[in-house]
Amino acid sequence: MTELFSRWLVAAGYRIDWLMARGGPGPSEIVIASPSERTFVLGVGSIRARLAGLRLIGRVALAILRGEYDIVQARDRSLTSVLFLVLAKLAGRPFVYWMSWPMLEGTLKRARDPREAIPTWRRLLMRIYVTVGRPLLYRVVLQAADHVFAQSARMKAALIDRGVAAQKITPVPMAVSVDRYNPSSIAPTDDRRFAGRNVLLYMGATDSGRRIDVIVRALGAVVRKGHDAVLVLLGETLPAQRDSLLDVAREEGVFDRLIFTGHLPLAQALSYVRRADVCLSPCPSTPLLVVGTPTKLVEYLAMGRPVVANDHPDQREVLEASRAGLIADLSSEGFAEAIAILLADKAAAESMAARGPPWVAAHRSYASHAELVDSIYSKLIQGGPR
Repeated sequence: MTELFSRWLVAAGYRIDWLMARGGPGPSEIVIASPSERTFVLGVGSIRARLAGLRLIGRVALAILRGEYDIVQARDRSLTSVLFLVLAKLAGRPFVYWMSWPMLEGTLKRARDPREAIPTWRRLLMRIYVTVGRPLLYRVVLQAADHVFAQSARMKAALIDRGVAAQKITPVPMAVSVDRYNPSSIAPTDDRRFAGRNVLLYMGATDSGRRIDVIVRALGAVVRKGHDAVLVLLGETLPAQRDSLLDVAREEGVFDRLIFTGHLPLAQALSYVRRADVCLSPCPSTPLLVVGTPTKLVEYLAMGRPVVANDHPDQREVLEASRAGLIADLSSEGFAEAIAILLADKAAAESMAARGPPWVAAHRSYASHAELVDSIYSKLIQGGPR
């Protein structure tokens, strides 16, 4: 969101006020980032901080009613979005809803999951939140919104099934800024652990729902096929997740071939991607993930690396259009077979990978997304077709 809005839309001439709560305890305040951007930060923790936060909400509400904003937009807020919908309507301003994730369904899944360390009273509150939030979001907010931005074409289809008008929904999938994800400006890492070896790489979350165990077992199968390979897990990994994946690697006989980098600055992380012989993108088509657009896939393609990804709606669409990677079954055998194909003919793999950067620049860059969003905002502001 900050890349699309704070960088590209601000550059296009927009002035943006953000209203959001802190991630942890702290005071309410207004943070001015530039003449074009400020953030109303709602305090968390003390009663004083929360009361100050209510005053900030009141200040924003008055600004809406005075017509100081051309667009009022809520993102992933099923309950509080009702307030801003009403304020926008009273002020005669367009109201936009941005759905980047099925938050209510995600909350319900957590409330039902016995593995989550959540007190019973909180699980009950989460269920109540979902029960109240669903009709408000799907029957009130999205129906009354002037426009809805969705994460993917699959999410748009799901919203249409819930009665939201198709003509007012625009998918805006995850993307990258190609000047930052630029293979010509980032050299491959010289990590000595990779010398003379094939490097497989996964970048992103490692919770059990992502099925990282599949690619760890695929590593074992690739090694048994005769390839001297290591698997790099790029990003933050919780201790319990790390231990679980190491147990899988031990079963496969590749305990010493699993490399955890921890969190790295972007440029350093991308140097690892540049070094990879094959990048991996497992993404189960669960009810929550099936409407997503995995960012790692377009990040790999932007960096000019060959990819193996499982059959997932957005991943299939991207790889079929770009022809920059292979689609596999979400199984260790499926991933291992596709990886082995790319490792066996690296010239062909590199030729395939070279198609990634120009395709991303044309279809999944935040610069082009900003033009799309700007065009819709302009129509809304001018009172034209929505």
